[in-house]
Amino acid sequence: MSAAALPKETEVKFELGDREAFEGRLLARGATRGPREFESNTLFDSPAGSLLAAGTVLRVRETEGRGLLTLKGPKEIRDGVKTRLEIETGVDSASSLRAIFEKLGFFPGFRYDKYRTVWTFSDPGRPIVVVDETPLGLYAEIEGEEPAIRELARDLGIAETDFIAESYPALWNLARLVDPSRPRDMVFS
Repeated sequence: MSAAALPKETEVKFELGDREAFEGRLLARGATRGPREFESNTLFDSPAGSLLAAGTVLRVRETEGRGLLTLKGPKEIRDGVKTRLEIETGVDSASSLRAIFEKLGFFPGFRYDKYRTVWTFSDPGRPIVVVDETPLGLYAEIEGEEPAIRELARDLGIAETDFIAESYPALWNLARLVDPSRPRDMVFS
């Protein structure tokens, strides 16, 4: 597969102040709400942190008994919109995969939890929208093609100045600088 053909993730993230109003705007535009699902995410890295240093993420996610392996490449940010390589595949056993990574010298570096609700549109060209309840607060993401992301964000009343380029681990680490009493991992207590 050529580099141009590799799958890319393009998204924006923003803090969500009024969930009810935001979800009302999604409903008014024809979006359909999926189930609220708990996700447990573990990021793996070498003891020297070589993946993080390269801007690469190796993640194992567990959601409602399903496992998902994700490799993300370095991010490119253009006016608040983040794009990066994203290769994903389902796995039968997330715990077996974690054991394999540890045998290969990759260890859990960071864990983060969230409850995610996915909103979709019947038109396959429209972005998907997720609402994430995290230990850090309430966030939403819009994922799809960049022009469609920007158009939907404007339509939903989200200013581009509200786009957040940081990942959840980066946001958590920033919050820990302000409040060092926070635990190392972003998990619900």
